[in-house]
Amino acid sequence: MSNFKNLRAWCITDGSLGMISQVRGLAEALKVNYEQKIVDLKFPWNKLPVGILPPSKIIFNHYEQISLEMNAPPEVIISCGKRSIYASLYLKKSLKNKVLSIHIQDPKINPNNFDLVVAPAHDNLSANNVLKTDLAINHINSNLLNKEAELYADQFSEIQKPICAIFLGGQNRNYRFDVSVLKKLGDQVDKVLENNDIQLFMLFSRRTNRFIIEYLNDRFSEKNIIWNGEGNPYLALLQYSKYLICTSDSVSIISESISANKPVYIFKLPSLKKNNRIEKFITTILRKNYARLLGEKLEDFSNSYENETFKVARMIEERYNNLA
Repeated sequence: MSNFKNLRAWCITDGSLGMISQVRGLAEALKVNYEQKIVDLKFPWNKLPVGILPPSKIIFNHYEQISLEMNAPPEVIISCGKRSIYASLYLKKSLKNKVLSIHIQDPKINPNNFDLVVAPAHDNLSANNVLKTDLAINHINSNLLNKEAELYADQFSEIQKPICAIFLGGQNRNYRFDVSVLKKLGDQVDKVLENNDIQLFMLFSRRTNRFIIEYLNDRFSEKNIIWNGEGNPYLALLQYSKYLICTSDSVSIISESISANKPVYIFKLPSLKKNNRIEKFITTILRKNYARLLGEKLEDFSNSYENETFKVARMIEERYNNLA
């Protein structure tokens, strides 16, 4: 078979938007007919590291999501994230290896459990079946952003100044985002507003703590736009914004922002780890000028990033053809 076009694929995640973006992006680049599958694990599989307990159909809270009795079996499995690994391994065994399994991100188990693994370089994963990327692969492309921009045309049509969007995350196991860090962010934003003629637009993620939202609302809502409306204009902002600012806690959001080919600035949060793999990722994108650290002045710089999702898709097709 010359390519993946029209093969049946299941894209398996835990439902988080960043993971869906990655599996969807790869599936669309491969031009497969894909279904999205959301997996939810029972205790203790949802808490323990992968590999300690074996996968079986009893571990899924909603087994019908991946039931082979209810659907034509997939020819390709694209999984992303810890919880999807169990489904991928279970399906591979059930289908007696008559399926190509592709896992995105470091699975934290032997990568040879999958036919191919797509992992960012900062995961430091090496094996013959591992394809490395600088950024997290994603579904961002010009057609998608144009369509999303049309949906929000009325909300953006009257904005006269260049838009600067700030995508806010929250504290996680890698970064601290407490009140002291929040105040530093607020001071930094004040300097950006003083030194640039822009319309500031803030958008919060599902991980953003309530105190962050309330503080920034109180401090900046008078003359700036803090989204509290219906829907999520995130993709539209990737299109409408001249500048993008991201907090350093989300590899997915930073990767998608760079993929939109806009000037991207990073506000670095204090790391909670000495060996923080996301810090390695940020070091790489700064060195390659895909993004810059946030200062006081915003510049309209261009980056040389080329869409790795399509590159990975072509590499997978080549390997598939060689195996066939």
